[in-house]
Amino acid sequence: MTAWLSPEVLLVLAGVGLILVDSLTPLSWRRLISPLAFVLALGLLFWTPWSSGQSVPDSWRNLFVSDGLSSIFKPFFVLCLVAVTGMSARYRLGTEESVRAEFLALPFFSTAGLCLLASARDFLAVFVALELVSISLYLLVAFHRTKQASLEAGIKLLVMGGLSTGFLVMGIAWLYAAAGTTEFSRLLLEQAGRPVTPALLLAAGLVVTSLAFKIAAVPFHAWAPDVYEGAPTPITAFLAVASKAAGFVLLMRIFGWGAFALESVGTVFRPIFLTMGIATVTLGTLAALPQRNLKRLLAYSGIAHAGYMLLALGTLGEAGMGTVVAYLWAYLFATLPVLIFINEMERNHGNADLRHLDGLARREKGAALGLMLCFLSMAGLPPLVGFSVKLAVFTTLWNAGEMPALVVASLMAVIGLGFYLAPIRAMYWEREADAIPATRLPSFLVWVLLAVGLLNLLLGFYPKPLVALAERSLAPAPLNRQESGR
Repeated sequence: MTAWLSPEVLLVLAGVGLILVDSLTPLSWRRLISPLAFVLALGLLFWTPWSSGQSVPDSWRNLFVSDGLSSIFKPFFVLCLVAVTGMSARYRLGTEESVRAEFLALPFFSTAGLCLLASARDFLAVFVALELVSISLYLLVAFHRTKQASLEAGIKLLVMGGLSTGFLVMGIAWLYAAAGTTEFSRLLLEQAGRPVTPALLLAAGLVVTSLAFKIAAVPFHAWAPDVYEGAPTPITAFLAVASKAAGFVLLMRIFGWGAFALESVGTVFRPIFLTMGIATVTLGTLAALPQRNLKRLLAYSGIAHAGYMLLALGTLGEAGMGTVVAYLWAYLFATLPVLIFINEMERNHGNADLRHLDGLARREKGAALGLMLCFLSMAGLPPLVGFSVKLAVFTTLWNAGEMPALVVASLMAVIGLGFYLAPIRAMYWEREADAIPATRLPSFLVWVLLAVGLLNLLLGFYPKPLVALAERSLAPAPLNRQESGR
């Protein structure tokens, strides 16, 4: 496949095209930018699954790879882009009814960076892809310039993102000094059978620290609640789902099949991942209990879910890697619809306070049902897909003999019911306050919530598609073919 038809190139061209169309067309036509962005994202969603399975052009093979993991997560990221562009069309930047083209174009650049990250096989490619994602997100988080919380969130993300980048660059520098290369496969081949060096462990530790910021793992989680709350809701969705998934994809590639997939390195980092997972799931669960703002609640929920995935990843086996893949897809199906609803809630009420859910089931039965299924899936209750993936995490820990992690994860899953059931109680049992005006939701939103809620239910009864995705992500055959052809 020619490089010009790769999803990454098409995403960048689409972003540039949106800015050019906005600049060159009459002011009266600019209201068409939002539908155009959504159509472009939707077209790329249909194109990406086919193109992601194609071989990488010869000129890129030293930096990128086409394998099972990349072919699964490129559509994942583009699906997030479709949701974000649809949400952006409904988002109000202050008193402006129409959305500026830059707000629609920048997510295309971030998504291109995420797709590059999913295919990266060299730390230099990782650095460039992460910066493409990060710089776009710094601008998007602070895009609502008339809102102080948005500006503060942008500054916090910029500071923490800069710190994360510093750790990554230092890790790459130490790695190159220790091994003389930054390419994953060469590092693995040259270090196999050798005793691990302190420089290599330091490099791995710095890289893990950098990625821990990206996934909001304890103790590098403090930025997430404030940034999620202050950012425009479409960008909150992008951070909560796509950006978090990218961090886990990179961790899986590095520790599962790449630079640090060595038994000697795994022996050191397995207890580190498990300890971080226990701390992350515990803090995320307990801190979410008193939250009354839905965006902050989802921020701490995302921290807790990152903890579960870290526990599965910490077993450093194929079962753990496959569990993380399935978990990320289940997390997308449960979290993204709730954020789409919050986007509409903020459009109507100006904030994401939990009290705006009071009595929702009396006036919007379909939307309440869809939201209830999503929250129950996040809670991990049967027969929804969230139960299946949490059970997979527990099974992985049991098979790996990690009893302390299993006990803590099980306890936190029970305690977590407290904050996941709070929105359901508000929708079905609380009486709507007279001071809050009742607002009808758009019919398309009701259908989206119902459809995805039912999808959570169907995947709970029949999780075979997620199992197939997990198995496909473990296939390294394309990498081997490329190595042999070099």
